[in-house]
Amino acid sequence: MRESEPPLLQLDAPPSARDIRDATLIKERDVFLLTDLEGNAPLGNTNGFGLYLRDTRFLSGYELAIAGLRPTILLSSTRSQFMSAQVLTNPNLVLPDGQRVAEQTLQVRRYRVVRGQEIAESLTFQNFNSFAVELEIALHLAADFADIFEVRGIVRVDERGVMHPPRYEGAVLEFRYAGRDQRMRSTTIRFEPEPTRCTTSGPTAVPTATASYRIRLEPGGSQRLSSTVRLAEISVDADAPEPPRPAPTLAGYKQPLADEAAVVTDNELFNAILAQSRLDLRLLLGGSIEEPFVCAGIPWYATLFGRDCLITALLDLWRSPSLAKSTLRLLAKLQGKADDPERDEEPGKILHEMRRGELARLGAIPFGPYYGTIDATLLWILLLAAHYRATADLALVRELGPNLERALAWIDAAGDLDGDGFVEYRCRSPNGLVNQGWKDSWDGIVHADGRLAEPPIALVEVQAYLYAALRGAAMLLDALSQFDRARTLRTRSQHLRARFDTAFWMPDDEFYAVALDRGKQQVRTVTSNPGHALLMGIVPDERRSTVAHRLMEEDLHSGFGVRTLSMRERAYNPAGYHLGTIWPHDNALLALGLKRAGEEALLHALFAGQYDAAQHFPGLRLPELYCGFARTAFGVPVRYPVACTPQAWAAASWSGFLQASLGLLPAAPMRELRIARPDLPPFLRWVEVKHLQVGDAQIDLRYQRVGDHTAVDVSAMRGDVRVALVSGWDPD
Repeated sequence: MRESEPPLLQLDAPPSARDIRDATLIKERDVFLLTDLEGNAPLGNTNGFGLYLRDTRFLSGYELAIAGLRPTILLSSTRSQFMSAQVLTNPNLVLPDGQRVAEQTLQVRRYRVVRGQEIAESLTFQNFNSFAVELEIALHLAADFADIFEVRGIVRVDERGVMHPPRYEGAVLEFRYAGRDQRMRSTTIRFEPEPTRCTTSGPTAVPTATASYRIRLEPGGSQRLSSTVRLAEISVDADAPEPPRPAPTLAGYKQPLADEAAVVTDNELFNAILAQSRLDLRLLLGGSIEEPFVCAGIPWYATLFGRDCLITALLDLWRSPSLAKSTLRLLAKLQGKADDPERDEEPGKILHEMRRGELARLGAIPFGPYYGTIDATLLWILLLAAHYRATADLALVRELGPNLERALAWIDAAGDLDGDGFVEYRCRSPNGLVNQGWKDSWDGIVHADGRLAEPPIALVEVQAYLYAALRGAAMLLDALSQFDRARTLRTRSQHLRARFDTAFWMPDDEFYAVALDRGKQQVRTVTSNPGHALLMGIVPDERRSTVAHRLMEEDLHSGFGVRTLSMRERAYNPAGYHLGTIWPHDNALLALGLKRAGEEALLHALFAGQYDAAQHFPGLRLPELYCGFARTAFGVPVRYPVACTPQAWAAASWSGFLQASLGLLPAAPMRELRIARPDLPPFLRWVEVKHLQVGDAQIDLRYQRVGDHTAVDVSAMRGDVRVALVSGWDPD
């Protein structure tokens, strides 16, 4: 479910109240803490601040006060991802005894670190006055145990489980909630030293507690207060709690994604942007060590999403093949088995979303799991084929062969609703997604006159994914010696290519329609979606340049990226979720499409726009999306108020841009790396790639821009592999 959809039941808070643009995040696996810059989650906040585990907010309030006042921030840092640090100071204070303490004469150093299902906090207070100061320090805590859908204001729950009153004993405070899903959830805080006093309130809708300390700081003196927050979720039928998972070592936090190729350039700013994106992908890893996945984004989508995982893995494949492998296996394990309209599930279909909170367990929302996506099944086939091209891992193809067969069967059975050769979607679930492509907001697919398109809907990019999936599946079947079936799929793909052009091409606009609606009428709006078709190869050769240049006209290209919808369209809104905003992952796929079309100059302009945009976001981290205002309007990108940051496919977008510029096309089954028309953008003079895997081999490359040309040298090769310069960028 996306932010701009109509609510399932009740929207409790206006979107402006949930602005999370200025937030501090730390995360490890399934635990994350989202606070304001001071490190606080204010009591009663509607921003989504708090401490989370598996779609549940275990602390909704986590607030520090000095003498009853909020401290002033000097520094807030989360560069290490699993650890945050804040340096705070005092406002002007008048203490109860009348003593005056001038502002900025007390310092507070606040450190937090995630360890497994625990968060440890250290608070060090230091006095820079020439006199002693006695302070009242308070930690205000609250635990609403709200499901993430309640936090977002999408679902109002009139009947909840049992909220136990807080318990405090022997320096340990405990909040407990017995959910209606037969799960006991608890938040336990252990203080050191023991607070001077701890007051609790409850049982209430949101139990609260305040741990208070009376500390004396001598001139130049300091004092440290510590606490450990432990989260637990157990079945009420279990005899004992689930055993705690071992906490990762410090080295584990710093470990890069497995088999990751290293990239360094002459541009230190761009290197910092790349480094942040790699840290974000590491941070977004969720699930178990045995079955990891990349969470879609923080805070709203901190769970498994089929489409997001697949596109992230596809963009990042050349840098980290293992991410694609684990994604393919996990989604195959969860592949649809039954025909369940409530969940939009169909046999062979790849899931959209897996939620693990109370509402999903109860079936109050259809997302545990939910299968309402039209493209994930096609993208799964695409990724399996791309992984084979990059690794020659035939064992994985054999292992997932039955899943491939079920996915192909889904295309014919449930994917093509009317037998016309196109794949269409409709929502069968009463609480599901009306639109089921990547622009899945309720108003994401709209006619030029402002009418919403009526399902069943055949999206332009989905037909392109289908074309590439058929060709990818044919290659896999060839590898499995099923040559006749492979030939049939290739023939089918050629018929689809011809029918696609006839059905979607708008001669007057010289562009492709975004979709066909219920009556097979074109939805004649100009969008970014046809750029995906460029990448997948379904666009006829004679139209590639026309489509590429149309994408980069100023009504679509803002200067900071291509908008989701042309500003000339009636439904255009620069702050509309899918109606004029700019999405980094969308632009990365467009960049690869421009590469395939042979339009490197346009690729440079797109790459440079996103590079320039990244410099204006906190920490050089691209968010899920940003507003589509023209670059000339303000000179900086305008931030979207509730964008997830970090977001997996936004982080992986840099891999897509780099692959397009470097021209990398692994062909591991032929023990070959193909490099097509390498062409560095103007802001990069040289790029080095080390430990690039092609099958079992590794290659080191150095690219150097000389004038208007880019040269590439092979620095080292390890294993049986060759490098070939080719003119066409075509995976087939």
